[in-house]
Amino acid sequence: MKNMKANLEIITIAVLMLATIACSQTGSSEKQRSLSFDQDWLFIKGDPLRAETPEFDDSAWRRLDLPHDWSIEDLPGQGSDSVIGPFSKSSAGKMATGYTVGGTAWYRKHFTVNKSDQNKKVYLQFDGVYMDSDIWINGNHAGNHPYGYTSFWYDVTPYLNPPETENIVAVQVKNEGLNTRWYAGSGIYRHTWITIVEPVHISPWGVYITTPDVSDKNATVEIVTNVTNSESEDVTVICVVSLFDPSGNEAGKASVESSVPAGQTVDIKQVVRVENPSLWSVEKPGLYDSEVKVLVDNKVMDKLTTAFGIRTIHFDAENGFMLNGKSTELRGGCFHHDNGPLGAAAIDRAEERKIEILKNAGFNAIRCSHNPPSPYLLDVCDRLGMLVIDEFFDIWKKPKNKDDYSNYFNEWWKKDLQSIVLRDRNHPSVIMWSIGNEVPEAREQSGFDTAQELVNIVRGLDATRPITEALVDFSGVNSSGYTPWDDVAPHMALLDVVGYNYQYLKYEGDHEKYPERVMYASESMPMFSFENWQTVEKLPYVFGNFTWTAMDYLGEAGVGLARLIDKPEGSINSRAGLSHFFNPYSWPIFNNFQGDLDLIGNPKTPYYYQHLVWRESKVEMLVHRPIPPGKIEIVSPWGFPDELKRWNW
Repeated sequence: MKNMKANLEIITIAVLMLATIACSQTGSSEKQRSLSFDQDWLFIKGDPLRAETPEFDDSAWRRLDLPHDWSIEDLPGQGSDSVIGPFSKSSAGKMATGYTVGGTAWYRKHFTVNKSDQNKKVYLQFDGVYMDSDIWINGNHAGNHPYGYTSFWYDVTPYLNPPETENIVAVQVKNEGLNTRWYAGSGIYRHTWITIVEPVHISPWGVYITTPDVSDKNATVEIVTNVTNSESEDVTVICVVSLFDPSGNEAGKASVESSVPAGQTVDIKQVVRVENPSLWSVEKPGLYDSEVKVLVDNKVMDKLTTAFGIRTIHFDAENGFMLNGKSTELRGGCFHHDNGPLGAAAIDRAEERKIEILKNAGFNAIRCSHNPPSPYLLDVCDRLGMLVIDEFFDIWKKPKNKDDYSNYFNEWWKKDLQSIVLRDRNHPSVIMWSIGNEVPEAREQSGFDTAQELVNIVRGLDATRPITEALVDFSGVNSSGYTPWDDVAPHMALLDVVGYNYQYLKYEGDHEKYPERVMYASESMPMFSFENWQTVEKLPYVFGNFTWTAMDYLGEAGVGLARLIDKPEGSINSRAGLSHFFNPYSWPIFNNFQGDLDLIGNPKTPYYYQHLVWRESKVEMLVHRPIPPGKIEIVSPWGFPDELKRWNW
């Protein structure tokens, strides 16, 4: 226990150091005309009455900057064996949430709008709030947003006081009950933005860029700009698009005139040809910029620069995955969104460092399990050349926990889906949309119907990427050889690419039945990396393996941790039952121990094994920690024995 307290003190110091150097950097799109809204918020843990009202006295509240995650902060009652740092033995989520604590809390911010911005439109955007947030502006309820992982925005113009007069935004965040299977964090844990624009402007997430025709000599770039006219009269706009190559040189230009009716939005489509394009790839992730200007009477009303990549992606059963016409095997890793000792706070440098570490560790692809990532993380993946599976949901209509997203799915799935795709569809790093993970109703008609609805909406918003889903069959096979996996075939037929969680033994049999199906290991156990990678190298219709997980994460505490138990009479299987590892009372363990890398990016045993599998290394030598007399080691199927690269005893 003393060692654990010492380790937590070191973690606390690391958090403070990183927080000191952290700043809100602007992303590569949408943010040039937006200002960070992260500074000088007031915070209180608890649920005071009438905290949404302007006259509420918040003078005693704590002042902080966003992003902020209160679940990673030290709890009251330190010094006992039941509370250590942010971890509490009485946590509602127990091992699932790493013994952290949620609850309800409030944020408030006082701000003014300049006189020069009178008669303009004002939007507030939240990149992520976990969870079930309610937003008030000067006591007016702007809206509720249940899902903790999607970005959302409000037009707050009707609620603002006159310029130079104080406004107050109040945010209530409710992370209550059993709503997650892993550590989610709590609070406004991603960036916030304020955008002030003219009445005629580019709509939020209103630029969509595709590259329908690409070769080494020429590329066709299609830009669709959604323009909003909130004036009371029709306007004629001129939309000017300028493209700039990765070196900053102008690569093409187009201009078109369009009428935008009063109170409506209009899509304006333009096409630009680019000669000798620099193709975006994992090895050379060159980014273009699209600068869109909207003019009325020769006056610039709005301007927005969006980063994009010129590249092609293609999936089929003969060649697997092809990037720019080249077959590419995905060395993938799954990961959750937390940043280890920083909790869920999406600090830019922490997000960037995570992708740097994964790229240096040999990964060329990540699966954002099981929710969309922060916008800045995708900016980093674009810049560093990391391929991404952008995953939407872990739950549909059937719950995995009683207070989870299933309670909101029917009302919110379409809005959340639109938010994800509209926000992320310009990122060249995103190569697949994943509509779900191990959803319980996958075999049922209701699951088929839901998948059909999700697929239709996604294809309507972005038809340039394939749709996938991570599916699993833990039921085994009965005496007749029939498995419920076969019931999922109609569901799988809705997808462009099928993700197999822990099912590499099914590939060849399924290929005989469904020769056009494209497959990959959307999750695999680290100790079976060799077997999974052999299938990728052998079978052209299997294009990648995503290990669970690339990095350790908070929550699902101890699932991958090898344990010592008393030596029993007789023999025992070293791979003990899952009940040893999915133990809701695993205190004081708080992280999963399933990663190739630990919480802060240091290599672990599966990292070295993975590099042998990838042929990045010819031999690795590790030594097992001594096992005390009278004990034996049991090893999780998601873990490795307690082996060390370096030791001293």
